[in-house]
Order: sequence, then structure tokens, then C-alpha cells
Amino acid sequence: MSDTFRKEYKPLSGIVIDDIFVFKSKAEQLFHEFDAANLRQETDKRMMELAKTNLEQAIMWAIKSIT
Repeated sequence: MSDTFRKEYKPLSGIVIDDIFVFKSKAEQLFHEFDAANLRQETDKRMMELAKTNLEQAIMWAIKSIT
């Protein structure tokens, strides 16, 4: 049975730490693009907030998958 709630952390390799940095950096760049698009009149603000929420969730799951 896996440690679903991760009571103990496992040490991360340098490759995994690098991957986490890349994922978070690219997500941050995309987040800024979303913010820029959100300033335009024709952008649906609610949909953009959903996009941002789902981006956060995607990055969370991607990181969880490699750690």
C-alpha cells in the first residue's frame, strides 16, 4: 500500500528538483500571460480564473507524480 498522505518525505534527487523548478517556472510564465490577457476587454474573466485554477492544479499533480 502506498503512502497516500506521505507521513514521511523521501529525499529528492537533483533531477527531480530541477524538474520541479522547470514546471514551476513555466507555469509562472503562463500565469503572467493569463494576467496580461485578462486585462483585455473581451476576455471572459471567470473563464480566465478557471484557467488559472486548473493550471495550478496541473502543476500540483505533475509535481506530485514525480516526487
